Amino acid sequence: MSTIILIVYVLAWLIAFIVGLARRRQLDAGNVIVCSYLLYAVFALKLYNMPQPYYDFLPMKWFPFLYLFAMLLIATRPVRRFDTSQITEIVSPNMTILNITAWIFIGCSILSLPYICHTFTSNGVMQLLSDSDAGRDLYANSLTEAEDAGSGISHLPAIIINALSDIAILLLFYYLTLPQKNKIIITGLALSVLIHMATPIMNGQRGSVINVLLTIVIAYFLLHNYVSANIRKWIDMAGIVIICLIAIPILSITVSRFDTEDGGAKGSIIYYVGQAPLNFNNYGLDAGGTRHGDRTFNLAKRLLDPTTPKNFVERRDKYYRLKMDDNIFYTFVGDFTLDFGPYVAVIIFIVFTALITHLTKPADNKIEFHQLLLIYLVACICMQGGFLLYSYSDTAGIKLVVLFCLYTACC
Repeated sequence: MSTIILIVYVLAWLIAFIVGLARRRQLDAGNVIVCSYLLYAVFALKLYNMPQPYYDFLPMKWFPFLYLFAMLLIATRPVRRFDTSQITEIVSPNMTILNITAWIFIGCSILSLPYICHTFTSNGVMQLLSDSDAGRDLYANSLTEAEDAGSGISHLPAIIINALSDIAILLLFYYLTLPQKNKIIITGLALSVLIHMATPIMNGQRGSVINVLLTIVIAYFLLHNYVSANIRKWIDMAGIVIICLIAIPILSITVSRFDTEDGGAKGSIIYYVGQAPLNFNNYGLDAGGTRHGDRTFNLAKRLLDPTTPKNFVERRDKYYRLKMDDNIFYTFVGDFTLDFGPYVAVIIFIVFTALITHLTKPADNKIEFHQLLLIYLVACICMQGGFLLYSYSDTAGIKLVVLFCLYTACC
């Protein structure tokens, strides 16, 4: 019966993708997000039917998948509406504000180069290609450092880079849509984004790299209709090259960390991509309690209550009785149901979607840049959290602060 439920879940996303593709007749941002959900559902079906006990899950139920499907459609509504609004122009804001933001990101990336080079040499990253244990050792070191995350400022340029990273990716593609292109800023942003994407590899991490890749993909498809055909060809070629280059260390890390476990490296990839829908089905609606917003609104809660856990290590210790926590994936929907329960989560999603839809209503087939920022925020949440988690939790919440500051400045 569980396999049948999973097949129906896969078919639901397949139908949603076909309907969206037929309606808009192109692969736009909304269709890309739905396509990714379809991919994760297929991997979930494969994962559930793997024989290894390492991939053991409880029997599937109908309602959790219905709930997840509906919540994901609600969340993606502003992006899908943007795709169908026939917007012909993005009204430029004060470009001085955007230029300053871009130069801050580029400047911090330059300042981080000595630190990155030191990490590159001291961590022995090149051993990933020759030492089967290198990736596991690098990852173990990063987990040790995570125990101090959120407790203070240790590397200011890196903090600024992380805070501006999503905005910088949007700016990169937005600058490519402008008639007068600032080639220096475009080149600087492109190189800085590549540096930001490569940095997590030095710590044996895959999730952060994939998160940046997902952000690049959704930013491109959000704006690809406003980029010339010739530039799109160059972006497509560059994308293929970058994916191939990134895939080599990612595969090395995967083999290093998981080759000796049940299912091996191949099994770990299937588990990595397909686990979120299964975990949500098992415990997303009832994990034995709630975290009271400690993950999704971590920064705000820490301002009000200093005893709020400052990182995932402390949070897991506090909520050790829960049947599921953020050491596994269960989608960004699961983060809100774990924090507030399934009923309050529905209210949050409906209110948030209605507010964003109202604030991003186009006028005369035109949309302001600050409105685009809100749509991009929704696209990032939906794309990044489709099989991972809510990506603006804990200290990453500073990204929201920066985005809304930029939104206010561009109004």
